[in-house]
Amino acid sequence: MKEEKKSYDSTHERLMAEGYTPEQVLQIRAKVSVSEKGKRYLLATNGKEESVVYAVDGNIVKEGLKCDKLVLVKRSAKGVKPEQWTEAFVELKGVDTDHAIDQLRQTLKKAIFKHPSNDDIRARIVAQSFPSNKSNPTMEKAKQEFRKDYNCDLRGMKSGQEDKL
Repeated sequence: MKEEKKSYDSTHERLMAEGYTPEQVLQIRAKVSVSEKGKRYLLATNGKEESVVYAVDGNIVKEGLKCDKLVLVKRSAKGVKPEQWTEAFVELKGVDTDHAIDQLRQTLKKAIFKHPSNDDIRARIVAQSFPSNKSNPTMEKAKQEFRKDYNCDLRGMKSGQEDKL
């Protein structure tokens, strides 16, 4: 594949070059909010960074398991190389957290989302409810796996709960 040889400064640059249109364009926001079917993910930035939101499901990834949204926040100053980005994969779910974990896992494996500038990688499951026992073994195992295999911080969050950069 010749496309792999192209060099991009970030995942955002690559997605734009490959023709993907963001759901929310790259601009400075104090809070990034994405929602679907009544579930809402909220990311508070320090108000100085640019952020962009892409729909993953049905847009960037059309087949197989995939998460709903990708939030990218550029943390490096303009012109600073290498760029530094926070990459947050978001799955907005009702209650099936096991399925959400699988969707996030499959999305993280995709080469299009891998870039050295993504030095803070997060996976967020925003659900109506989580299994009541705090020591949910599936979620705990997945958190360890995501940290080890993808250098990614996996967390479950309630709809509307604020995530901080």
